[in-house]
Amino acid sequence: MEVQQLRVLAEIARTGSYTAAARSLGYTQPAVSYQMRRLQDSLGVPVVVRIGRGLQLTEVGEVLLRHADNVFSVLRAVEQDMTSTVARGGGLVRVVAFQSGLLRLLPQVIERLRVSHPDIRISLTQAEPVEARRLVRAGEADLGLLCNWANEEVPQDEGTMLRHQLITDRRCVLMPAGHPLARRESIHLAELVDADWVMESFRDRFVAACTNAGFSPRIVATVDDVLTIQSLVAGGAGISLMGELGLLAHPRADLAHRPLSDWPLRRTYALLWPDLARVPAVAVVLNELRRVARRIS
Repeated sequence: MEVQQLRVLAEIARTGSYTAAARSLGYTQPAVSYQMRRLQDSLGVPVVVRIGRGLQLTEVGEVLLRHADNVFSVLRAVEQDMTSTVARGGGLVRVVAFQSGLLRLLPQVIERLRVSHPDIRISLTQAEPVEARRLVRAGEADLGLLCNWANEEVPQDEGTMLRHQLITDRRCVLMPAGHPLARRESIHLAELVDADWVMESFRDRFVAACTNAGFSPRIVATVDDVLTIQSLVAGGAGISLMGELGLLAHPRADLAHRPLSDWPLRRTYALLWPDLARVPAVAVVLNELRRVARRIS
């Protein structure tokens, strides 16, 4: 079998049809069909079958797809390693991260790299963990900075990848410094039933927790920028929930934050393919991330 056949198979699995896979890859539909026929002939068994109007991978196709991810990872590592070698130890490392990681961790990493490894460049993309995971798996990013809650299990599609735990932080209630609850050491969510809220778009867990606590939150503003949320809270629009990681990046004297006592810890971790961890430039960025995380934890 050939690598290109695996790429076609992966795209068919992602898009659900030969036509969509051909459009995505810049091929004709007959060319995609030809690649699949050659792959199935070499294996002697079907890897894709038609179910109704759609396509579905067979069990053999699913196994092959899992191995294809590892093959693509090795090829990306080779390409990145060669680039680093040509650049005499430098190179470009593509990092995708959630907002708090961009605020708190990565500026310090970039600052340290300017001094210790000026030939290494970082390109940054902001994305929530689900999208960041997809970008790393697909090879569109070399290293991801993701987060999940301490009571959650490892996502299934991270099973063959490397996870490096970096730091944990608490979910906090953000309020004006003069708020009556600012004198408390911690706060229960049920105590906030009458509050106005300034919240991010991704708030399913928050809404579910409020429902479990017996109330529906009154959301007065939806904002996906940490600094804008802080400004609105300081101006009296409402209170919010934020992670310590983002709050400590830009502390404000006119705001107070207190941990939410009935909320799990958030874990921030680096995610990458094992082969990319051996690429010098990627390894340097990962080590700097771990040093910065140790220093601020």
